[in-house]
Amino acid sequence: MITEVQLPDYYQLLGVQPGATQKKIDQAYQKLISKFDSSGKKASSADEPTLKERIEVAQEAYDTLSHKGKREAYDAVIEVKKGHVVSDQAKNSRSGPLKFLGVKENGRKPRHQNVYQDFFGFSEKPFDLTPDPKYLYLSPKHKEVLAHLVYGLQENNGFLKIVGEVGTGKTMICRSFLRELRADFNIAYIFNPCINELELLQTINTELGIPGKSKSRKKLVDVLNVFLLEERAKGHRVVVIIDEAQDLQPKVLEQLRLLSNLETDTEKLIQIALIGQPELDKVLAKDGLRQLRQRITIKWELLPLNLEETRGYIQHRLNVVLGKGKVRFSRQAVETIFRYSRGIPRMINVVTDRTLLIAFTQSTKKITPKIVKLAVSDIGGLVPLESWADKFWKLVLPSALAAGLAFFALNFFALPDHKESAPGGKDIPALIQENPLDLSTPGELVPRATSAAVIYPAPVVYPVAPKTETINNAPQRRIPSNGPLSIFDPEKLVTYLSSLTLVESKLEAVKWILEAWNVDPEDMQGLNETDLEMIEEDHRLSSLEVNGTLERLKSLNYPAFLEIALPNAQGTKYLALVSIRGDTGMFGSVDKIEMPLSIIDSLWTRKAIILWKDFENLPESLRAGFRGKEAIWLQKNLRLLGYFHGREALLYGPKTVQAMMKLQRSNSIKDDGVFNTDSKLLLYNLLQIYPTPKLVSQ
Repeated sequence: MITEVQLPDYYQLLGVQPGATQKKIDQAYQKLISKFDSSGKKASSADEPTLKERIEVAQEAYDTLSHKGKREAYDAVIEVKKGHVVSDQAKNSRSGPLKFLGVKENGRKPRHQNVYQDFFGFSEKPFDLTPDPKYLYLSPKHKEVLAHLVYGLQENNGFLKIVGEVGTGKTMICRSFLRELRADFNIAYIFNPCINELELLQTINTELGIPGKSKSRKKLVDVLNVFLLEERAKGHRVVVIIDEAQDLQPKVLEQLRLLSNLETDTEKLIQIALIGQPELDKVLAKDGLRQLRQRITIKWELLPLNLEETRGYIQHRLNVVLGKGKVRFSRQAVETIFRYSRGIPRMINVVTDRTLLIAFTQSTKKITPKIVKLAVSDIGGLVPLESWADKFWKLVLPSALAAGLAFFALNFFALPDHKESAPGGKDIPALIQENPLDLSTPGELVPRATSAAVIYPAPVVYPVAPKTETINNAPQRRIPSNGPLSIFDPEKLVTYLSSLTLVESKLEAVKWILEAWNVDPEDMQGLNETDLEMIEEDHRLSSLEVNGTLERLKSLNYPAFLEIALPNAQGTKYLALVSIRGDTGMFGSVDKIEMPLSIIDSLWTRKAIILWKDFENLPESLRAGFRGKEAIWLQKNLRLLGYFHGREALLYGPKTVQAMMKLQRSNSIKDDGVFNTDSKLLLYNLLQIYPTPKLVSQ
């Protein structure tokens, strides 16, 4: 028998009927979440749920009703509670719906957990709509907004204004900004702007911790003024931040302007930041608010993310929930998310969350455009950004057709009919036949004499100028040469690398290292840093940062890419060291470069990164006292190299330690007897059965 449980009415919570379509559920959910974003309601008692808890319940309702299996299970439980007859499936497994919904048999419900969280190995849901400051992704746009906020406070400007479209992260910026402020700031954060002038003053005073229950605006302002003077004497600053400011009434905005009049002879006592949607500009454009407009000294607009920022945003949120490497988004999948979300963070969350849910149902951790499009179709109502191909078909093709039709009309109606206008009423081919050209005289084109009355003059032949190549003196990106370049001067190397950005030089260098690991060149087309992580994971490659000399790189014997510091503040670049033969190195960038090792000596920062593979998935390190089959594997391979003698055992004992120290000393690495990362790289390289690339040519 099913134990009585207290399930919330998800249909009533979202405001939809039991037979509602997915589109109606999506619309109801978006409407409910938008209310949460702008709601100023706080829990009045310990028993009343917090805003986060209410959002979690709404998310749970949405997840349940949007998933066919969960919705059927939920409906089955509701039917049982009402005493209705349940389906045969429910009779055969009466605990099935409860278990599927995450409800324990004792009627208690565990803490909300997203359905795909365990599958992807997330510590929590990565694309929740709650504006949690720990998920703040500081794109260049967000950094600029924060910089303007900080600058405005430091310079003690009266008014600041930041606008941005719905879902671009304004509230997230506010909360992150408030969390990072120093203790010498007093903040009044107002996120429910649907108030009148009196309520505004009451809210500000209450938020600042001073008496705010009076119904007299004068008394409230007097109390606030005294507080501001006291705080200024202490060296503290007072800031009022109003979120969703586009909903403020003009009279309330005028009251804010009057508050900005609270000042000393030298400085303002209070600073006010207005943060809202673009409609805020329309409100401030009214004639009655022109004095307020003049006092807004700092203005900024928070724009949607571009494609690369969208890619970084998704990866950042996955990293926060420890999801790096657990799920992989292809380049095309991210581009599809960007097109349909239009770079708006909230919509990126909505699309990506549904995408992960569909990937979970398909038991795959690789996100493709097909899965994203299924999610977009499931959400419904999303209009993608136009691609260049869309614009071509919409603009260029119709223009070409129109031009073609115009030319046809001109040719048909306007141009003369040569057949009728030719001498004697004959057409052009007949005239040519009657007056053939005499080609017997070189360089002259003269028609033969005929009995025809009309002889056309010989055409003028203009000499054709030989083709010349134009040289563009503008700096252009390097084009790879067919063979290796030879460089013998450090200044030429500096000039070569200065034409690349830091990221470009790094990606070009990494391509050479990946090629040494036999990565398919097609996988490296249009390579970016996110793709690099996916390629490394696909080929089980790890990176090791090494600080040392060329001798250490030779001892490890793996290709590496080097960090190069260009002189005269030209920045840092990367260069791949592919192979070494004697005193000459073969390097990789846009070109394959051959040059003496001494060339890079003054430019290399002594930092290098090696890509390597742990073929046997061994523990991070093995040392004296370790017991396991890995010790036997190590002893066998040390025996093959002539370093271990004796009987193999599960214990990493003194003989194994001595053998490891001999291996380390003979290859110029730290001889501590511990089988760590350096020793792994060395051993895999020395054993012929593992396909590792070699730095030093034999």
